[in-house]
Amino acid sequence: MPIYRKISHNHTGRDFVVGDVHGHLKQLQKQLDALSFDPGSDRLFCVGDVIDRGPDSRAMLDFIDQKTVFSILGNHEAMMIAGFESPADVQLHFSNGGEWFYDLNRSEQSRLVDKVRQWPWAIEIDTGQGTAGLVHADVPESSWKMVQKLTKLASTPWAEGAPMSEPRIAAAAQPLLWNRGLIQRLYKNVLGLDRSKITDAEYEDAFRQWATKLADIDSEQSRPFHISGIGSVYLGHSYVPVETPIGNCHFLDTFRGEQSETLSLSCASKR
Repeated sequence: MPIYRKISHNHTGRDFVVGDVHGHLKQLQKQLDALSFDPGSDRLFCVGDVIDRGPDSRAMLDFIDQKTVFSILGNHEAMMIAGFESPADVQLHFSNGGEWFYDLNRSEQSRLVDKVRQWPWAIEIDTGQGTAGLVHADVPESSWKMVQKLTKLASTPWAEGAPMSEPRIAAAAQPLLWNRGLIQRLYKNVLGLDRSKITDAEYEDAFRQWATKLADIDSEQSRPFHISGIGSVYLGHSYVPVETPIGNCHFLDTFRGEQSETLSLSCASKR
């Protein structure tokens, strides 16, 4: 499967995009049921990080079929692959919720890694009303062409089975799977929040107060969030207390497993 994948318009049902699931398959199924999700006509797209921290990581990987339920690669899937490839990378994954993976036998680990290595790093969906892009972490230079350029850079070594540490793969992975350029602009330049100096509770209170005002911010503040070359962009990776649309970006990573939280499920296209 190509590292950059284009998905045709769904003429029969709805397309939903969900934020980082992190192994919480039961929560996802509960919310899909509430939406009367029909796998015969509807489709679900995950923005990566479907594994780790929650109870159902392996089941979540098996839930992805890239036909009805799609996912792009997130940094947690990248950590799983790297940990399988190199003992030096095990600790990073293990300490970020990946301990479940190292309880599996080597054959099962290999099966899951082989599956995830077939996932695209970015997806472009024809919504019928434009295009929607999915990338896990960031859009360098606020340009979708940069996403295409970076996935092209990594595509050949990735298809040949090169490790995560291969220079071209690493050069693409850092901005697309790890960086937080856009979300840091949101924190500092738009919301005026310094995450290093406030508690989580203070951050959530301040964010919720500001989130209702994002539609009214001036054009200069919102400029970085207007991604060129694509109709809309859906991202995960960085926690936001509520689903946050700004410019043509949608930040969806709202769920950490707390009872009061829900996964962000955004409808990208309708019948």
